[in-house]
Amino acid sequence: MSRFAIIVEFELLEGSFDIFHQEVLRNGETSRREEPGCQCFDILIPNKEENRITLYETYDDEAAFQQHLQSTHFKEFSDRVSGLVTERKLTKFSVSNDA
Repeated sequence: MSRFAIIVEFELLEGSFDIFHQEVLRNGETSRREEPGCQCFDILIPNKEENRITLYETYDDEAAFQQHLQSTHFKEFSDRVSGLVTERKLTKFSVSNDA
């Protein structure tokens, strides 16, 4: 079975980068620490773009990702940042180079 990956692109309300960045750092750290199915939670900051953050996350499988979405820390993160995001795009992937 191949791993499951997502890329989430966030467009942020002007001036909210620092707050959102701190919140997403906390969410990523908690995901890696508390979710055995979370393999990677990378926070990507595009060069010279002040209002965007992209996440690259990999999980054992889609069920592990669904567990992530149901976690208390994810729901709290979503509540805290809901007013900071102007656009969100999520793309799901299967990792094709798994043995």
